[in-house]
Amino acid sequence: MNHVKIAFAAFSMLLLAAFVSCQKSDDNSPGGNNNNVTPAAGQWKVTYFFDKKDETGNYTGYTFEFGANGSLAASNGNQTWTGTWQTGIDDSADKFLIDFTGVVPSALLELEEDWRIITIEDNFMHFEHTSGGNGDTDVLKFTKS
Repeated sequence: MNHVKIAFAAFSMLLLAAFVSCQKSDDNSPGGNNNNVTPAAGQWKVTYFFDKKDETGNYTGYTFEFGANGSLAASNGNQTWTGTWQTGIDDSADKFLIDFTGVVPSALLELEEDWRIITIEDNFMHFEHTSGGNGDTDVLKFTKS
């Protein structure tokens, strides 16, 4: 009888351990762990940028390349600016951080945020940033050229 209780207790512990360790993971969805997500190689364009109003026109002529090593290059055909990108988690949200090096045009400075990842796909990326000051939400969308 004592062996049955021990066997039952051991089985219950194994079942509990198996249940706790099972967890659904979707690495490309919001709330998933996007730390290993890399934008697809190639040129990207800003196809929508909203910061209190639609400012997409400020990015006409710009192309962006996101390197697998975290490098970033933005070009307007005449000049190229470099920087970095990385993913991380902040405030329990998956984030995409953009940072340019040196002096850059104001349009590129607008992109230097910790963007909440909405989606990153092979040909489309959607990010949002909520301002800590007034609660406005900026929206940034890239489409691969």
